[in-house]
Amino acid sequence: MDGILPAVEKPGRYTGGEWNEVRKDPARAKVKVALAFPDVYEIGMSYLGQKILYALINALPSALAERVFAPWPDFERELRERGSPLRSLENKIPLAEFDIIGFSLLYELNYSNILTILDLGGIPLRADERDLRHPLVIAGGPAAFNPEPVADFFDLFLLGDGEEAVPEIIGKYEDMKGGAASRKDILMELARIPGVYVPSFYEAFCPDGGSLLTVRPRAGAPALIRKRVLRDFSRSFFPADIIVPNIRAVFDRVAVEVARGCPHKCRFCQATSLYAPYRIKDPSYVVDRLFESLRATGYEDASLFSLSVSDYPYLGETIRTLMNSLEKDHVSLSLSSLRPQGLSAEIIRDIIKVRKTGFTLVPEAGSERLRSVINKDLKDQDIWDAAANAFREGWKLLKLYFMIGLPTEREEDLRGIAALIDDLTALGREIMTSPPRINMSVSSFIPKPHTPFQWAAMDGEEALREKQVYLKRLLKKKRHVQIKDHPVENSLLEAVFSRGDRRLSAVLRAAWNRGARFDSWGDHFQLPLWLRAFDETGVDPQTYLGALERSAALPWDHIETGVHKSFLLAELEKALKAERSPSCLETSCGLCRGCDFMADIDREFKAKIEVGDRPGPDLGRRTETVFRYQAFYGKRGQARFVSHNDLLNILQRTFKRAGVNALFTKGFHPKMQMSLAPALPLGMTGNDESFEFKSTDDLDEQSFMAALDRCAPDGILFSGLKKIAPAERSLTERISSMVYSLDLGAAEAREGLAVRKGEGDPEGVTEKIAARLIDEYRPAKPDLLQEIFVDEPGRKIVLKIAYSPQRSLRPQDVVERALGLQRAVYLMTREKIYFK
Repeated sequence: MDGILPAVEKPGRYTGGEWNEVRKDPARAKVKVALAFPDVYEIGMSYLGQKILYALINALPSALAERVFAPWPDFERELRERGSPLRSLENKIPLAEFDIIGFSLLYELNYSNILTILDLGGIPLRADERDLRHPLVIAGGPAAFNPEPVADFFDLFLLGDGEEAVPEIIGKYEDMKGGAASRKDILMELARIPGVYVPSFYEAFCPDGGSLLTVRPRAGAPALIRKRVLRDFSRSFFPADIIVPNIRAVFDRVAVEVARGCPHKCRFCQATSLYAPYRIKDPSYVVDRLFESLRATGYEDASLFSLSVSDYPYLGETIRTLMNSLEKDHVSLSLSSLRPQGLSAEIIRDIIKVRKTGFTLVPEAGSERLRSVINKDLKDQDIWDAAANAFREGWKLLKLYFMIGLPTEREEDLRGIAALIDDLTALGREIMTSPPRINMSVSSFIPKPHTPFQWAAMDGEEALREKQVYLKRLLKKKRHVQIKDHPVENSLLEAVFSRGDRRLSAVLRAAWNRGARFDSWGDHFQLPLWLRAFDETGVDPQTYLGALERSAALPWDHIETGVHKSFLLAELEKALKAERSPSCLETSCGLCRGCDFMADIDREFKAKIEVGDRPGPDLGRRTETVFRYQAFYGKRGQARFVSHNDLLNILQRTFKRAGVNALFTKGFHPKMQMSLAPALPLGMTGNDESFEFKSTDDLDEQSFMAALDRCAPDGILFSGLKKIAPAERSLTERISSMVYSLDLGAAEAREGLAVRKGEGDPEGVTEKIAARLIDEYRPAKPDLLQEIFVDEPGRKIVLKIAYSPQRSLRPQDVVERALGLQRAVYLMTREKIYFK
């Protein structure tokens, strides 16, 4: 890894060593599970499902769970060139040495990354190519509810909630490990677990008159697979001590799930069926988990999460309870998927007490008629009222999400989007005297399985592009409006795999063989690769994009979500008439009868929020005086692959975990008052780094260092603390010089230097020769390079460089140019910072 990491774009993705990482002894684990996420670290670390499973599995005495993410192409290249396998983050275990590899399938355009992970792990891609020597490859998540396009690559799928089912799978595997005669015997036992689907026990066929392949069970396999549902959800397991990434994740905060499922019946939304029934968490448990997680992580942001958080019956009371403490602790609160009807002025005032978080509205369609078609219970007035509340509280940026290509869409619906933007602009001017900034996201409608629109056709490429152009033309003169549209070709491929069958496994492998990777990333998606893959396999993508007969057998008909197919058909008919259906909270199940969960939907919400004592760590004696401190620490090992901005987050969160009461700035976006020494280059070790902060606590040096070291991630080690006189100049103004060293004991340095000198033997190159070369080179700013000397016992060259905010000299540039070394920064250490 030391040789690979300097060659990749973001080495912090692959180091591990984060706070709250669980590193169990692999030799003691009877079942080793790799939790694989087929996208980059920053996205995977934001996924709540993986956080739950990671904590759940590691809580089992006999099991171990470690993480692996899709390698970015530069990391994949380095692994292949060195013949090195993909490994887990925690114990760096090669993937092939795990017993189970569990993939989270959230998005169809991540499928090519599944093959990359398996191949780099040394695991045969197809399930029928594996035997007892290989790990079980399993998958779950929303995309698993049509498993057929990737069925050839997985041993089994788990459909539905995993909190109870995953431990059952691990327990059954542990019982059979080492005793099974064949892989098939293990799969037969696992197939008995409710919610488990084993594709090899089913054969694909094309029914008479059909265009899509469906499946039928072989002897002994169940005809239907019913998803797992966690019925006792109110206080079900939810982790507090989640991993805190060393580099910024997409959603880098504490997120507590307040509900699962959605009571609304939006006809385009797959999640309505997949996560049914609607279940809520006990509000006292929500508050307890959120506070406990903040203490365990040190995060400065928190979120309440669900598919429709505004429907959480205790939302207002929960927010008020939380903000009483969060405001004092300078922790902001954000809400996911907030419907305008739930965005009261009181809620807005509560959540902006610390800082303004994102403000997003999701109208989906531009007209009330089309919103009735998709069963989005949202009037124009609701949108105006929510925006007005936000504008009055000082929000100047509004985010809006729309879809184009929805069933029955007309030109007037597109004009309605532009009209809605005009209305919100006028409203912003009226309240704020200037127009708000509006960021619009426009995506293409995709017919998804298990929805009323699963039979609908998708608009073609030309029609979708014309609609994008038309919408941009309508909004062309509105400079305050930014439009972000989703690439049409990506949406079409997603639709193919959403409604696909087993023929697509061959297409996926052919595209991957040609180089398809990270297809959800616009700059990596290569449509020609996919078109050649379809041609090569003889599969027509248009087969999956047109309208489907309502009587036709579908590739996912053997998967039961609990929402009846007859109900979906009835909803499709109501959509064509623009008729709305009430939500699960508005009507009784006896009238709807659309699902199997009548006994599971709670409509009586009488819980009271109880908040217990929350004693936190307290390091110093609280005073009325503001003290100014300078702290000293080292940044070594894996921590050297963390950027300067990420390091600031790490230090601030370490302070919060340790109980250091640092002062914050004032205003809408309060930040911890912490100033660091000049940035250490990414990859360079720091032995004597420094930063300043202010606090009203009288801190003891030894207690401070002990507490901070207990609460810091790998590679950050504190070495001192001292008080600074209030009148002293700033940290950077007091710096006089910095001392750097180059490790010539490293093989790369000596080999590179031998080439520079024309020497055949790297050992023949002495430190004195290297120092002379640097002295002869003397960069363009010779007065900044104050001293060069040799530390022969340590096999180092040492450079002392004067510090100047106006003029800088990068020591790694000096070394690289003088000695002809590449990526010298990874061989260097900032040994000391001298102060005036």
